[in-house]
Amino acid sequence: MKKFMSANLKLKLVAVAFATALWFFVAGQSNTEVGVLVPIGYKDAPRDLVISNAPPDEVEVRVMGPKLFINNLSASQIIAEIDLSGAIVGVNSYRLKPSDITTPMGVEVLRLRPNSVEVRMDKLERRSLKVKPRVKGKPEDGYEIADIVVLPKTVEATSVKQSLSRLEVINTVPLDVSGLSQSMSVTLKLDIPSKYELRSISADKVDVKVVIRKAR
Repeated sequence: MKKFMSANLKLKLVAVAFATALWFFVAGQSNTEVGVLVPIGYKDAPRDLVISNAPPDEVEVRVMGPKLFINNLSASQIIAEIDLSGAIVGVNSYRLKPSDITTPMGVEVLRLRPNSVEVRMDKLERRSLKVKPRVKGKPEDGYEIADIVVLPKTVEATSVKQSLSRLEVINTVPLDVSGLSQSMSVTLKLDIPSKYELRSISADKVDVKVVIRKAR
């Protein structure tokens, strides 16, 4: 047991001596300054709110430290996060301070650019939207469309309130019925305009049956 403790003690002493030598080596180096582009993380947003603008996705962090540390520094070692837990609907202004930035030991944050960001938050809304099959062309002469059946008839969509207030119906991609003389069933994608910025939708495809009959 004594031998084991003695061996461990020697290893510990060697480790302490090495760490001390490294510290004096680093401390003896002159400091240098560099700018690093660091991604900005946005965390802990309220569950019923969502970011609806395009806030900055990175910040220039000006740091200073011993040359040995700075030369081996990467953006992944620096963390810039904004806590959105207290955000409200509308524009929220956040001032970035050096103390908000996490860096490796021995590296000091001097300044940030930009040093403030504005984050617009909007309330999420869920709405049931009617699905409308879109057809083009005409059946074969002497035939007509008797009915169009779609399943599901509605889908549940989630987006910011402003977007959903302008959306009541979702169309399918066009279905060409040119020359049809009998009924057909297909699966069609929903044609979702990007301007509505849907955050989620219960289904992105629907089953459509076109019932064809002889013209009366």
